[in-house]
Amino acid sequence: MATSGTYNFSMDIDEVIQEAMEMIGGEQTLGHDPKSARRSINLLLQDWQNRGILLWTANTTTVSVSTSVTAYALASSTVDVLEVVLNRDDTDLQLERITMEEYLKIPRKGQTGRPSQYAIRRNRDNPTMYLWPIPENTTDLLKIEQVRYTQDVNKSAVQTADISRRFYPCLTAGLSYFMSMKRPGIEGGRIQFIKAEYEERLARAMDEDKERASLRIVPNLNRV
Repeated sequence: MATSGTYNFSMDIDEVIQEAMEMIGGEQTLGHDPKSARRSINLLLQDWQNRGILLWTANTTTVSVSTSVTAYALASSTVDVLEVVLNRDDTDLQLERITMEEYLKIPRKGQTGRPSQYAIRRNRDNPTMYLWPIPENTTDLLKIEQVRYTQDVNKSAVQTADISRRFYPCLTAGLSYFMSMKRPGIEGGRIQFIKAEYEERLARAMDEDKERASLRIVPNLNRV
């Protein structure tokens, strides 16, 4: 028997909803269920981002600095910042992240120079990044490794979720769990079974979705 030779498996939102409803069982899908399911998918994806960093939502963006400008508004799709480096003369220099409380305690926020620290204020709509010292030129570049939100799900047909296909098993199980809580006539035991299945699938996916680089931790024995 020959294999397909392809690696393109995907599921559009219609198929995700159908798979989730089949896991619940019971009555056929009603007319309003797709809209309710799409809303649940968006809530589900936000819950995943609250649980940890999804690797495919991380990307590097470049921002040009401006002389004496302290704050830089990041895109509304940005959840948080993981790392920032300053590129000067084709050399990347790491910046240290400090808290907003530490930033507020800096006596001379208007001091100019090569930025060495940054703080992130996570506003309601989009984060703002504060630099210190503030830039002394317009030629430096900031390379920002950021985490973005997953894209919205707003259609059932000809649209896929903004996820790696490794997460399809937990997406369908998670949607099944969310919909089972809203669907009348589903026994509590069945809901708990679906929830347990969903959490198990999500745990496996989150455990797999991680960096493979080695981590070495060295204690600071000189600190008093």
